[in-house]
Amino acid sequence: MLNVAILAFDNCLQSSIAGPLDLFTVANWEKKKRNKTDPSPFCRWEVLTVDGGPVVCFSQDPLVPHCSIHACRQPDLIILPSVLGNIEALRQEKQAIAWLKDQHARGVVIASICAGAFLSAEAGILNGREATTHWQLAERFRQTYPKVKLQADQILIDGGDYICAGGTSAHQDLAIYLLEKYGSTDLADSCARMMLIDRVRRQQAPYIRFRRHKNHGDESIALVQRHLEQHLTDRTSVVEMAGMAQMVERTFLRRFKKATGDSPLEYLQRLRVEAAKRLLERGETRIELITGAVGYEDASSFRRLFKQIVGVSPTVYRRRFVELRGG
Repeated sequence: MLNVAILAFDNCLQSSIAGPLDLFTVANWEKKKRNKTDPSPFCRWEVLTVDGGPVVCFSQDPLVPHCSIHACRQPDLIILPSVLGNIEALRQEKQAIAWLKDQHARGVVIASICAGAFLSAEAGILNGREATTHWQLAERFRQTYPKVKLQADQILIDGGDYICAGGTSAHQDLAIYLLEKYGSTDLADSCARMMLIDRVRRQQAPYIRFRRHKNHGDESIALVQRHLEQHLTDRTSVVEMAGMAQMVERTFLRRFKKATGDSPLEYLQRLRVEAAKRLLERGETRIELITGAVGYEDASSFRRLFKQIVGVSPTVYRRRFVELRGG
């Protein structure tokens, strides 16, 4: 039987605690129904806080734990829920960080959801290793923890002695994965079907909005960025862009990459794909029309580019987001 501890903090999302617990309860019930000769549940759990006192969730509702980190039974797995709001306060939880370090050294698996990865990183568990967090936190995470190999396009990463789940709703992906990892594929499949959870979701890429970095202080590059956004379908060469910035081509390429993180071609591709995503989200189905509307001519080539950047085809993307809005 798996012993699970969920460590709660102020501003944690109730769903990232209640969601896994609901699935664990379903798993216990399903396991008992399937195997009447083995009465032991799939897992048991405790919700902890550092001092054993209540915390205030992001919804402003109080959450009363079972006990403190010092009074809990020895866990096999610790789950760090998603936190919204003051990430810096989370990083200052020195007692929790010291406890996590000690538990990890004892062989306990540390699983984080969304911003919970900041706590795993603060404890040094992720240094030199791949990890993920919510895509909107990716830039801050990279700056704060440069030793971590962040893969922000991934929803789930299992490093053996740690697991990271990316988005705020990735508690579902994590819980189902844990049912398979510590239970069985059949158990995970059964619970996923019962709770109507998509088991094939493994990337954040379809949900990521292209962030057009403009607060970099290089006004010459920002001028080119604005031109590309306003003339999305134009055939603007790198030579022309360098001319707008009043730089030689080599200097322009270096400064553009430094300012935006992308080459000019990559930046333009991302702008165009983002425009295509908006058309697809509005329900447009004609890929040839979308291709032309964002500055391309060959629909097949654009499909490949779209899938390369977004992780799914335009058709799958449209279906997923039309379903999300109930269309």
